[in-house]
Amino acid sequence: MIVADDLGWYDLGCYGNDFIETPNLDKLASDGIRFTDAYAAAPLCSPSRASLMTGLHPITVNITEHIHGNHPAGAHQKLQTPPVAQQLSLEFGTIAEALKEKGYHTAFMGKWHLGGGKFKPDNRGFDLNIAGAWNGLPRSFFYPFFAPGEKPEIQNTSKEGDYLTDVLTDHAIEYISKRKDSTFFMSLNYYAPHVPIEAKDSLVKKYRKKRGSANESLLPNIHYAAMVESIDINVGRILRKLNELDIEENTIVIFTSDNGGLSVREVPAFAKHTPPTDNGMLREGKGYVYEGGIREPLLIRWPSVIKEAQLDSTPVVGQDFFNTLMDVVNIEKRTSDGVSLAPLFKGDTLPERGILWHLPHYSPQGGKPSTAYREGDWKLVHHYEDGRYELFNLQKDLSERFNLTKKYPEKFEVLKKKMDAMLLRMNARLPQPNPNYQGNGSPKSNP
Repeated sequence: MIVADDLGWYDLGCYGNDFIETPNLDKLASDGIRFTDAYAAAPLCSPSRASLMTGLHPITVNITEHIHGNHPAGAHQKLQTPPVAQQLSLEFGTIAEALKEKGYHTAFMGKWHLGGGKFKPDNRGFDLNIAGAWNGLPRSFFYPFFAPGEKPEIQNTSKEGDYLTDVLTDHAIEYISKRKDSTFFMSLNYYAPHVPIEAKDSLVKKYRKKRGSANESLLPNIHYAAMVESIDINVGRILRKLNELDIEENTIVIFTSDNGGLSVREVPAFAKHTPPTDNGMLREGKGYVYEGGIREPLLIRWPSVIKEAQLDSTPVVGQDFFNTLMDVVNIEKRTSDGVSLAPLFKGDTLPERGILWHLPHYSPQGGKPSTAYREGDWKLVHHYEDGRYELFNLQKDLSERFNLTKKYPEKFEVLKKKMDAMLLRMNARLPQPNPNYQGNGSPKSNP
């Protein structure tokens, strides 16, 4: 399971991007299933990653904002947002813990961002942990990556000039080579293309030349494009190793992202070259419950089971991965927050269901407290500051430009009742009026 960080739905060639070159991921798509309507469980990293690991909704694990990111409301914020857990509680089982019961060897590499200490991957069912801890991002994508002495398992095996995406892949390939004769589960979580937006000079020069100096301000940013191609190159290395070891036929490869691409300017000094991408036709990006913040690339290859060149428009979401893998290895454990995607591998369909995204917070990217609910082609968004609702038909309006609440009042009422019922059933925490609000309104996000 390979997870990119902040990679947008529109950032790959197989999803229509004609600037960033991703031949290996495009080949992965053609070798298996490419999902058009796949989603992260949340528009921010920690909640979506918690769902990938547990199969549970962010509401269930009480991580609806990125860890370390939820603060008391300021005077300019109309609402006080609910507190969130600062780690993935030990009461929630992980994919790794379940697979170990079936005899799988397990490894985690890269971004964890679900707690440190006893909450790290090596205490959550992973036999091997490379660079997974509390951090949400590296200090730099070039060695030494993190603070001095931090993550020695990666610092001590790297040298000046090394690039983090390459180093994580080196460890992944070493692991695969050692475990080739046994059953294993590897969760490889690239820190890229998250800020700081830093790429190899050779690739930056390639994209600078490709774009031309007159168009250098266009998106995606050339540095970001180079970061995405580095991911593609390294996924290609992994796929070639599986082939070389003659284990690709019965190895499932899942590639996705944790939330939409960053489409606004980040304030911290290290967040240079932002905004890095624009998510194409999708509205907004990371930190918003609009499509740009939650719709993700999802590619799944399993040559012995999945036929080539499949395109699937079933709405699926990150918490479905847990049940899917339990189904694949015949483990009875299931979560009620997700479904198994295994029937889709053989061309079957899934029953229609409602999918809920809950962000009762002000995101660092400018998103305001909101909830979204999708069922079929319809999507309802509730904004908590002013109580406003938006209704969209995604089949006809993927960019979410036309609010249809007044045109289709009956559909609006049906979806509102289902959204409210799901929030109530899950005991979702809601934002409350901020008693210290001074009436200035929350700051506008950059377009």
